[in-house]
Amino acid sequence: MCVKMKITVIICLFLTLAMVAHTQEAYIYFYDDDETIEEPEEIVVDEPEAPVFIAVFEPIEWEDPVVEEPEQETPPARRRGLRNRTFELSLANVNVNASNNNISAGDIFQETAVIDLDAFFSGIKLDFDAAIKPLSININIRDRWGFGFDFGHMQVFGNLSVSGSLLDGLAEAEDDRFGVGAAVFADVLGLPVFFHVNNLKVRIRPAAYMPVFYTIPGVTYNRSGTSMSIDYNMRIYSLINLQSVADGGDMDINDIINPNNMGYDFTLGFEYPLLSQLDLGVNIVNIPLPYLGGKLNHYMHLEDRVSFDSSKISFDDLINGKISEDAYYVPDGFDPDYGSETIVLYRPFKTVFYANYRPFKTYLFTLIPSLGFSYNELYPQNWGPEGGLSMRVDLGNIFITTLGINYNDRVWKNSLDFSLNFRAMQIDFGASLQSPNFVKSFQGSGLGVNVGLKLGW
Repeated sequence: MCVKMKITVIICLFLTLAMVAHTQEAYIYFYDDDETIEEPEEIVVDEPEAPVFIAVFEPIEWEDPVVEEPEQETPPARRRGLRNRTFELSLANVNVNASNNNISAGDIFQETAVIDLDAFFSGIKLDFDAAIKPLSININIRDRWGFGFDFGHMQVFGNLSVSGSLLDGLAEAEDDRFGVGAAVFADVLGLPVFFHVNNLKVRIRPAAYMPVFYTIPGVTYNRSGTSMSIDYNMRIYSLINLQSVADGGDMDINDIINPNNMGYDFTLGFEYPLLSQLDLGVNIVNIPLPYLGGKLNHYMHLEDRVSFDSSKISFDDLINGKISEDAYYVPDGFDPDYGSETIVLYRPFKTVFYANYRPFKTYLFTLIPSLGFSYNELYPQNWGPEGGLSMRVDLGNIFITTLGINYNDRVWKNSLDFSLNFRAMQIDFGASLQSPNFVKSFQGSGLGVNVGLKLGW
């Protein structure tokens, strides 16, 4: 290449570089071996109105855009503070209740006993129930699903009710039923499971149970004019041979451990967060399975009557202190009959609707109204209402207290329950004042106590 062409190329390159440097407001320094070109004065160039493309010599490192993931809603139980246990072992949970509708604690602990005759003549009601749960195991996976095992739970029910017609002495009555019922059920194995379908929480607990003792009420009162009578026709069913026990014999182990006597039912529950501060739910307890009820094979039968007719009492008899045998009848003794007969039994059924309402949109305070019904053949009236109102204060799932006024199992219960949760250990305890009569439930006509211990992490 000739010298003139070389000079021409160099001049073109120099002009091109100068134009680019001027456009970007950049400063380019040229050095040779002998001297340094000083920095020229800054030249301010107005920005053009129209956008221009700028050539950039240095490479630019582009960063990937950061995409923020939407916050996932934390399950309600996680928002409460202390997390629920993943593994839980429940030991020695016991609940015992006893009440009546006439005598209160104030009537007993005073020098002069006071009896409310109006309440007395309205009838006498005694109620007793207990639940003993020696062992339960529960697995909870992030409060989204879980399962468990319940072993050897026991349930005891009992009631005695005397008609007000009998106590009145003047009221007419025809086949007025008494309540004389009792039952013992052994919950051999329960398998509680819960899971979520979208926001709907589902709880299922199939169970295998065995009846141990059951009394079918059969006492009626009749009064017409001057005559009155009490007729009883009762059967007491048992898992074991009661005649053998009465005669001092040994119990047959095959009667106690008999898989053919087991029954099966299940409990079902649903809970749905309708609003941010309102959850609606329902519990359906002991749903029977047709032809799969528990069985008892031995019974003791009592049948007779007690009667009295005042028209057959003469004035002379009263003066002499004697009463004609025609005026009354009382059996000489209770001589029961024993036998074998298979009876199919189902556990008491209950359905309760409830709501968890958090007026301040926090788990600190929750109102829990409930309403439902129950069916229990041990009572003279098989159907009965259920429901009430409870208030719960939850301090971070660490300290929980619940105050309630509820009508459950034909009894008004004013309860106060506490839970102390230390994650590795939880202690539950509570007490209640109760009675079949609402006013008497505040006066100590009955008492309920419950305690429990839970371990895990």
